[in-house]
Amino acid sequence: MKSRSHVRVLAVLTRPLLLPGMIKRVLSAAALSATLAGGAHAHPHVFIDAAFEMLFDEAGALKAVRIDWAYDEFYSLMLIEENGLDADGDGTPEPAALDAYAGHDVDWAAGFPGDFTVALDGVTVDLDGPVMHRARFEDGRLVTSHVRPLAEPLDVSTGMVTARAYDPSYFVAYDVSKTPGISGRDDCSLQREAADREAAEAEYGEQLAEVDASSDPFEAVELPDIGVLFADRFVLTCAASS
Repeated sequence: MKSRSHVRVLAVLTRPLLLPGMIKRVLSAAALSATLAGGAHAHPHVFIDAAFEMLFDEAGALKAVRIDWAYDEFYSLMLIEENGLDADGDGTPEPAALDAYAGHDVDWAAGFPGDFTVALDGVTVDLDGPVMHRARFEDGRLVTSHVRPLAEPLDVSTGMVTARAYDPSYFVAYDVSKTPGISGRDDCSLQREAADREAAEAEYGEQLAEVDASSDPFEAVELPDIGVLFADRFVLTCAASS
């Protein structure tokens, strides 16, 4: 699978079950024409309540991020059925099945960033692949957890550190409803900068309008990153070292 520096938007929803980071996103010119005719609005198809915690080492450097994903109820049912997590059919996945499944929703191809970014002065910081997987079932939703270590511990005093949870294509919508946590330091905080959704929708519409819908109606159309427009940004602030 290619890195998702460009997004492919799904034109039809009748598809095999695919996990975040594995979904093909193709928008035909014909589908684009229909989208423009009906009004250009970004419509995600999977909804995830995300939570994260920034983890610091003993030296005070940022070393990893712990991430939780609570899938929407419909997609949870799809994942449970597709992966055989409820063998007895009582509506509740078996604990052993959940333990065995943990980590399978983040079995990503090389190059996929994982729908989460940490940046230093606007430059993306390299994160290693996910580790420390867990899965549980709460209030009718499948909840998975993983940890993304930074490739190198980050001295957060060297610039402005920001974090975002988002899918570049906005096929998956991530909602970070609670202020993220911090572990390992008590002199840091995270400030939310909420996305301007009205401006994001306008930008999305402008990008669609620039696509020539009069070309081959079955030709795939690639759009630049739109998911970041809808993503809240979290700014890390720590006390200055003495």
